[in-house]
Amino acid sequence: MAQITPAIIKAIGLKDPKGDLSLIEVPLKQLGSKDLLVRIEAVSVNPVDYKKLQSIRTQNISQDNPVILGFDASGVVVKIGSDCKLFNVGDQVIYSGEYTKHGSNANYQIVDERIVGNKPRKLSHAEAAAIPLVSLTAYEGIVEEMRISPTEKQHNQNKNILIVGAAGGVGSSAIQIAKKFLGLTVIATASRKESIDFCKKMGADFVINHQNPLAEELNKLNISSLDYIFNCVEMKSSYFEQFASLIKPFGRIVGVVGFDEPLNLQLLFLKRAKISIECMFTRSMFGEQPEKQNQILNKISELYDKGILIPTVQKQKQFSLDSLIDAHNLSKSGKTVGKISLFDVQSFFGVEKKVQKKTSCFGFF
Repeated sequence: MAQITPAIIKAIGLKDPKGDLSLIEVPLKQLGSKDLLVRIEAVSVNPVDYKKLQSIRTQNISQDNPVILGFDASGVVVKIGSDCKLFNVGDQVIYSGEYTKHGSNANYQIVDERIVGNKPRKLSHAEAAAIPLVSLTAYEGIVEEMRISPTEKQHNQNKNILIVGAAGGVGSSAIQIAKKFLGLTVIATASRKESIDFCKKMGADFVINHQNPLAEELNKLNISSLDYIFNCVEMKSSYFEQFASLIKPFGRIVGVVGFDEPLNLQLLFLKRAKISIECMFTRSMFGEQPEKQNQILNKISELYDKGILIPTVQKQKQFSLDSLIDAHNLSKSGKTVGKISLFDVQSFFGVEKKVQKKTSCFGFF
């Protein structure tokens, strides 16, 4: 008995560059050798969702060339490509997809198995869907870009990290990875009581107000300099100047949001401090070791199942066109705490989950 495989994908997407999100259908293409076909159970929303919606309005979108949005998803593998070795039909998985391909706001999605991880067994699909994008961003940015090893946890306890914009999805994941996985002393930034309390719940040692000069806030903690800075907000020159002043010699600064202003990198010269960028789509977009993301997601899932990491979902809603638009608007407001997940995707699209034999799928997707 094989899982049901559709000939048509039902989704929420854009079929008119000047129009609104709406229900669409697209033919399903044949799987590539490394592809999985995943039945989606839950999705989560990130700022990149509404940013992509804004950016694609200048592209050649039409009824015959629609775009399906969405990145994070949790679901079940229903079909595998001829050369798939990491997953089998029936496996429960999480992933964040690829920026240039159709997204997860659909009943089914094709995704390369090398950027897919095992779903944590102890989490619901709604909780698990909130993991991929933010965890990959935090892990790659802190472990890889900052070159901090979990095997040196005792040494890491003597190091500190400032996480700016720590109450959002990436920031809350970064707090947990930095503190619970790596053993760093974590200073988070937040301004509202709800955000401050959430950062503490995630494991931050200290929470300071980013609306005040950072040096003044750190001085209250008797902290004069920083080993690492992980910036989850726009890298404005005013912020960067503060970072350059506070970073220790040989320290590392990582930004996960774009640069809209020129930065004076000369400020880092005498300290030999490093600044780098983290973009979790780089590996899939350029084909550079995409399998690393499978390994990272599996490690993250293991940490969740061991109870080392805790879910960051703060809002859960049943999946629908209205709830997706509401989630985009809330994310766009900049006041989101943790993650927003949308569950019961299959019910919305009216798809039966029964198991039966089905012919192979064709089309273009």
